[in-house]
This record gives sequence, structure tokens and C-alpha cells, in this order.
Amino acid sequence: MIEFISGKLIKKYPNYVIIDNNGLGYKVNITLNTYNTLPELSNDILLDTFFNVTENSQDLYGFNDILEKELFVSLISVSGIGPKKAISILSTVNPTEFKKRLIGGEVKVLTDLPGIGPKTAKLIIIELKDKFAKGSDEELPFDPVEFERTDAFQALLSLGYKEKEIQKVINDIVSKNLEIKTQELIRQSLKKLR
Repeated sequence: MIEFISGKLIKKYPNYVIIDNNGLGYKVNITLNTYNTLPELSNDILLDTFFNVTENSQDLYGFNDILEKELFVSLISVSGIGPKKAISILSTVNPTEFKKRLIGGEVKVLTDLPGIGPKTAKLIIIELKDKFAKGSDEELPFDPVEFERTDAFQALLSLGYKEKEIQKVINDIVSKNLEIKTQELIRQSLKKLR
């Protein structure tokens, strides 16, 4: 994994930079927050990075602030949020302010950000609030139970059940069976919610 890149700043734009590292020019996608902290062209630069590989592309994302990188990595772990949307979100808000909004569970404030509707805002808060409330600096580990829980939560929410009821029922079921799959979790939840 590419953790950082250093070199000479060759070009800079609000959404990406070109960094010369030993004769190779690397395109690194950035947020507006990072752009606003960049030095003048031809100066040395160091950015923390995240290397994203998909079937059709390989993209490098750079951050001048470690909290911004942590938020980016956390956001792309949320279903329905890819790197481009995460960069867009983080370009419109200060990383510290965004973290406070997450911890405070401020759905309305999150929906004011580009590309975030009420359901996405709730999902972001459900998945990330506890991580940042605890002050943890490590990446979110892959937790199959959380993915099952989130999928079931979304399905039940779309059926019109109330958020608090869903959380209570899902937490109760998962506490008794950590291996439960999404379909079974939804089935058991529906029985309890009726």
C-alpha cells in the first residue's frame, strides 16, 4: 500500500495535484482543504495517501491532514459512498467540524453536504459515530456482523419502521447470534417488529 508520497509540486488544481517523484509525475486527487494548504509550485511536498484500486482504475488520493485521511477511509467504508463522493463531502467541510457532526449525530447538518440524503446521513452516523466518539485513530476493521447489521437496518428502514425500534431489535438478535446473515436478521427482525 502507498502510505505517502513526497516530491516536487509540479501542478496544482482544486481537485488534484501532480507531484514529481524521481522523474515520475503522480496525479494525486485532493480535497479543497488540502489544496488550500499547498505550497507554491516547484516546492517539496509530502501528502499522506490512500491508493484505491477498482476493476477500471487505480487512483491515488492525498491528504495534508491525517484526520481528513481517516475520515476519507471511514466514509468509503460506508455502503454507497465511493472515493469521489467522499472527496466531495470532505471538500465542503473542515475535517474537525465533520467529526463533531458525526459524533453529535447531526443528520440535518450532514444532509446539507453535497450528495448526502437523509438515509445516507443516518447510515454514515450509524456506522461511524462510535468509531470517532471513542477517539480511535485506527482504520475501521472489516467486521462482517456490522455489514449484516447495516444491510438489515437499511432494509427495515425502507419498509417504514422507526430507527430506534430497528436498532433495538437488531442489537438484541445479533447479541444472541453473531454469525447471523442479513436475510435471517431481517426475517427475525420483522417477526419482532410486528
